[in-house]
Amino acid sequence: MKVLPQRKALLLAFVVSTLSLCATVGSTVLVRAITRQSRTVESRVNEQTVIQGRRIFVKYCVECHGFDARGEEGSDLHDLRAGDRLIRQIITGGIKGEMPAYGKALNEADVHALVGYLRTLRN
Repeated sequence: MKVLPQRKALLLAFVVSTLSLCATVGSTVLVRAITRQSRTVESRVNEQTVIQGRRIFVKYCVECHGFDARGEEGSDLHDLRAGDRLIRQIITGGIKGEMPAYGKALNEADVHALVGYLRTLRN
């Protein structure tokens, strides 16, 4: 085993400690930024948005998913585990042979409201 002179050993320890500290601080900043972004998305779904989402749901989705969204012909929509991006994609693009696409019938605000409403459904 090679023995480093005291100055080199101190310098190496300093560099390793600094890198470790930078990694820790960087990770903390990243986690906080992601958390802050998640809160921002959630805060944009207010009560009025949810009410509008329910109206859209009644107009377009009740026939298959039922008034309680528990699924008659369509799926139960309570406690969806999919991300908002996938839910938007399914709403706008549909599912071949299972669900029609509503991309032409709904604008972006309607889709946002519908996703907001679906996120309120809990078992």
